[in-house]
Amino acid sequence: MSLTVTVYVPSGIVMAADSRMSALRSEERELDGKKTTLQQQIVLSDSAYKILPLDRAGLGIAVYDSLIVDNQPIESHVQRFETEVLEEGDDIDAVTDKFMAYFHERYPSVPVGMHVAGYRTQGKARLPVVLVGHTVRETVVRRVNLNDQGDLQFGVVRAGDTAIVNRLINKATLPLFAAMPLQDAIDYAVHLIRTTIETMRFEPRFPSVGGPIDVLVIEPDGMRWVQRKELRAP
Repeated sequence: MSLTVTVYVPSGIVMAADSRMSALRSEERELDGKKTTLQQQIVLSDSAYKILPLDRAGLGIAVYDSLIVDNQPIESHVQRFETEVLEEGDDIDAVTDKFMAYFHERYPSVPVGMHVAGYRTQGKARLPVVLVGHTVRETVVRRVNLNDQGDLQFGVVRAGDTAIVNRLINKATLPLFAAMPLQDAIDYAVHLIRTTIETMRFEPRFPSVGGPIDVLVIEPDGMRWVQRKELRAP
């Protein structure tokens, strides 16, 4: 499982995610003379990359749900998608359409969710765009940073194991995202994920969220990592 959080405020977009990769292990045993299949959730790694910059398109993508596809980590598929499918000049709508098609054609039954965020030029302005979709549950990609009247709105979207985050987010006490500085948006995204990790320590359940928190910030003039786990030797 995973937890991805995207916060969009007037000065930029923050994409954050944990690093835990888990799997369901099945084992057949003979109990009382009968063959029984035992299933157990296990942690495979705390080093998964779930947020990746699509430099060719100037966008960020956060992925969740199936983190192992065809026995390879999801990051390798996203990298292959960018190299083999994306073309210079693809806008955010083209990227999301191609991403959905990539998985539907190659892995039609594999559930992969996504947040895709970036900026689009409209006249002299650079306008933020935040899209969400899922290859199985939400195959029609939708834009979340517009209200019903088509005006820009600011807020937060989350996906993955959101049970704890949903307890933290109360519509009556939400932050004023339209007045939120970018640093506060970063702190808020990290807060939601870190609190989830900390809370799972004390709940009688499988800790599906964990590891380092990666944070990518997207602004009208480009992207930058605020926090990202680095390769290192022991």
